[in-house]
Amino acid sequence: MLKLEPTFKLSAIALTLVFAQGAYAQEQVEKIEVVHKRSSILSEITENSEKLIAMPGALGDPLQAVFALPGVVAAGGSMAAPAVRGSSPSDNSFEVDFMPAGYIFHDFGNSIFNKYLLQDFQLYSAAYGTSYANVTGAVFDVTLRNPRHQNVKTIVDMSMFNSGVFVEGAISDNLAFYLSGRKSMLPLFFSKGEELEDEDGEKTGVVINDAPDDNDYQGKLMWEPNGNNQFSLSFTGANDSAAANFNERAELSLKNPEYQGDAIFKRGFNSQSLIWDHFADDYQFKLGVGALSGDERLEYGKAATGTDGFYQDVKNKQVSLKGRLNYRLNRRHHLVVDAAYYDQQFSVDYDMFLYTCTELDPDCDLNKGERIKDQRKVDFASQMLSVAHIWQLSEALESELGVQWHRNDLTDENFVNPRLALRYQLDDSNRINFKAGRYNRMQDIPYLMEEIGNPQLKSQTSMHTSLGFEQDLADEWSWSLETYYKTMDKLPLALNGYADADKLYSNEVEGRAYGVDLMINKNRTEDWYGWLSVSYGKSERTDLRTDITRDYYADTPLVINAVFNYQINERWNAGFNLTARSGQAYTPIVGVKHNPDFEGRFLPVYGDPFSERFDTYGRLDVRLERKVDFFGLDAKLVMEVMNILGVENISHVDLDYPKVKSTSDLIIKEEEDDFGIRPSVGFSVTF
Repeated sequence: MLKLEPTFKLSAIALTLVFAQGAYAQEQVEKIEVVHKRSSILSEITENSEKLIAMPGALGDPLQAVFALPGVVAAGGSMAAPAVRGSSPSDNSFEVDFMPAGYIFHDFGNSIFNKYLLQDFQLYSAAYGTSYANVTGAVFDVTLRNPRHQNVKTIVDMSMFNSGVFVEGAISDNLAFYLSGRKSMLPLFFSKGEELEDEDGEKTGVVINDAPDDNDYQGKLMWEPNGNNQFSLSFTGANDSAAANFNERAELSLKNPEYQGDAIFKRGFNSQSLIWDHFADDYQFKLGVGALSGDERLEYGKAATGTDGFYQDVKNKQVSLKGRLNYRLNRRHHLVVDAAYYDQQFSVDYDMFLYTCTELDPDCDLNKGERIKDQRKVDFASQMLSVAHIWQLSEALESELGVQWHRNDLTDENFVNPRLALRYQLDDSNRINFKAGRYNRMQDIPYLMEEIGNPQLKSQTSMHTSLGFEQDLADEWSWSLETYYKTMDKLPLALNGYADADKLYSNEVEGRAYGVDLMINKNRTEDWYGWLSVSYGKSERTDLRTDITRDYYADTPLVINAVFNYQINERWNAGFNLTARSGQAYTPIVGVKHNPDFEGRFLPVYGDPFSERFDTYGRLDVRLERKVDFFGLDAKLVMEVMNILGVENISHVDLDYPKVKSTSDLIIKEEEDDFGIRPSVGFSVTF
């Protein structure tokens, strides 16, 4: 979903309502195997995905567990979107069951998927194959499992943070389904009209109108008329919302008086898709058509006097048509052909102040422009065609050489992107992998719209290379080491203060990211499994107008994750997840100045952007699971404690606005990235 400023900020405010209460799919040659029911293979979760579900601190959410994988950090806080190998979160692409997704993470931390739905999850961090277009960061490829052919079963889940119902079963010999619905439990922690307090018990000036809330649903109907064809009808959707009043004591009101009053944030999407899979001896063909619609609305500054305040309303619609042919020419040669067509419509309706800023700006509030009111709509199409040739040159060496053509009508650009992968098998246990490719993605649409952006901006481009070594050891041990290097070109620059500031933005930022990821993994043998990931990397951005290079705001040089799971006995299971990482870069506040728009109000004066770092981040999560009998039914009790050591991890600094009375009052307030110690209890029963 695309957002306009200050949507990022106010959706983050919704998060504070929670915290304040304490409370290669293509890159690997597919082996086509004929079985009685092909769907049965894809009805079971993969071992790697199962590990993610059971990871402590993820609350059974496999996608939230992605932050324990190499090269992944939360950009700006533990609940923020993932930044992968130095790229921006906006550079990522999300696919679910072969089709584009709306968003896959709720605003309040967890993903939109029920843990019972996941079959497989692949994270392509860099230098992936030709099947993915309009992306320069990472690809999150989620495969939801097929319904099981079984008697209809129902699972009811209840926890402190969300609850849901999952129903699955067969309708006939060739027809099966599942349905999932979940609802957040966060509203139970708040009362309407309640004024939140800070950690010292002081009133914050934030009064709850509607508590942070979210819900999601998924469903799939699978029809197998014969052993060579499958048809699946899928649908999914999600919603997030929060509403609060910011009175005159709220820090937001003191910094931005025009924001005082009621604020409402809502976003959601719905999608439907129909996919046909056809299997033959030498090829597999997949064809999918999907519809995706989403909306996001932000209202703020609605004062108690009844004034209308400000608003931003964003709507988007997309119709997708995708096809993939996976064809085995002979034992040594294999072709993968992808084609896709997307028809998109994006509209905005707004009454707001124009904030011209990008990720290079430490504080968008200081780039405030005129109040603007308008409606804008763009309709455009994009197309992609790619082919990859997988060649087994020898018993030890395999190559994948591909090329992708991508076009979008909005910026009238065409791209031809070559991509290469080499895999050398030294022996049965040792492998070397080399991958390289060129990538592109269109700028976020608001940057390209009249009045709020620059329609002349060109698409971002990127070059990826990676070199890795993998080794399998005895007793299900393995380890891998991979280095990567990325370049990023034509990133947006906000033109505040320049002679051509009327253009708002230009393509005058470059970036680079490089690093190395180590992964030591132990698959389950007998009673335990676990992994240790260590990532060292650097991410920088260069303003070409000033020729100044700075650390990227999500730059996190060192990240260490250790995950351990132990099966105590048939009923008891326990584990922990230990995370330690360098503090992310931030911009220090070096002074105080008068707010030019409001007498008696003050704004921060910043030093060099992203020149300092927060202290090292640390967190330990533990999980204990017990299988129980519940009136003769199979049930499970899960107990988790996040941040059990209660480490205070600082992720944001700002002026302590209630205490600042003059330009001499340089009083800084530090805000924690995490909550304190947070326990959770969950219970599920199957009947």
